[in-house]
Amino acid sequence: MRRTAITTAAVLLALAISGVSEAGAGPAFKKVAEIRSPTSLTHAPGSKRVVFVTERRGKIRVIRRGKLLKRPFLDIRKRTVTDWVEQGLLGLAFAPDYRRTGKFYIHFTARNGDVRIEEFRRSRKKPLVANPKSRRTVLNIPEVVPNAGHNGGGLRFLGRYLYISVGDGGNPGDVLNQAQDPDSLRGKILRIDPRPDRKAGSNFRVPAGNPFAGGPGNGAIFAMGLRNPHTFSFYRDGGGQRYVLIADVGQERYEEINFLPWPEALGANFGWKIYEGPEPYNCGPELCPNGAEPELPVEPPPGLEWPDVSYSHEEGCAVITGPVIRDPAMGSLRGRFITGDFCVNRLYTYDPAGGVLSDRRPLGAYLPPGRGAHPTLNGFGEDGWGRVYLFSNTGGIYRLIPAKAGKRNGGSQSARTEEAQ
Repeated sequence: MRRTAITTAAVLLALAISGVSEAGAGPAFKKVAEIRSPTSLTHAPGSKRVVFVTERRGKIRVIRRGKLLKRPFLDIRKRTVTDWVEQGLLGLAFAPDYRRTGKFYIHFTARNGDVRIEEFRRSRKKPLVANPKSRRTVLNIPEVVPNAGHNGGGLRFLGRYLYISVGDGGNPGDVLNQAQDPDSLRGKILRIDPRPDRKAGSNFRVPAGNPFAGGPGNGAIFAMGLRNPHTFSFYRDGGGQRYVLIADVGQERYEEINFLPWPEALGANFGWKIYEGPEPYNCGPELCPNGAEPELPVEPPPGLEWPDVSYSHEEGCAVITGPVIRDPAMGSLRGRFITGDFCVNRLYTYDPAGGVLSDRRPLGAYLPPGRGAHPTLNGFGEDGWGRVYLFSNTGGIYRLIPAKAGKRNGGSQSARTEEAQ
């Protein structure tokens, strides 16, 4: 057990004592595009003028030089299911050698409810259009219960390995205990080499350093004990130490953010469903109306990793984390993690110095309402310049910019719009 959890109440008390507040002095947002239910945003290696946005319904849209192109990069609408907000086309990652191979990968919910990771290649003649005939299934994870959510959705490369976040399968309380089962790929962060393994007859390769490589347990697992890790990212500090940041959406009581050095993240168990946030899991009257509690261990499992940050559902419902802000134009925000929540229009940043998330500060800017009466943060992304984007489930794609630039562009949204929360 590495460290105790930092609760929101404790952080807010510290801020009150120190008098730290960025309200009214924060950055602003510049609207870039309007896209239907965006789920992820990223860029291809070596590309600084183009960003790609996944739509939940199954399209990958292209924004080139700030302009949304009509023709999608890829369209899989006939092959994905979107009955629930946690289904559909959820993630996109470009191979590190994309400029040479044209390979990219998508994370989506198939028509039968399975989580599927597929490989495609771009068209040879049209670089902003994918070749749909190049499709290859890399990994298929069966549905747990019909019409399930909790499918995760994160895809990221680090070196030649592809990292994949997968939720526990959507049944309330993870009744089948998928997240703690080392043979199940549900409720996990996975790490694979997406190249086919001809010898083993597999569509991917298992890195030898994975915690369950060679068994027992599933060799693709990198970390376990997660409910719905919709967003995660990587970070390297000035001394070269690598870290992993994982946001795990809670059940009824707590949201949590986990921030670990690389050696501790490999094989980590984050506790779900034994623990939800910093406390033992309690299904409560809604999920257990007859008072029946799940049969769970009294003591935490060996090596349980406690959340670095947790907050109750009085303050939000679904935590979302972004990257470290690398844009030099963002001044004092540079080098800080940005976070938010699906249910409340509040954005914060954290200082990751010393391997602990600390110095929590309000961003001082709020997502504009967009088409809906209430903006719902769906995620963050970066372009090739390291500029940060935020996107709302109501459709807006926004780039984070300095406040003065926001005034010039007419796109400032500061603390005066807090009533939109």
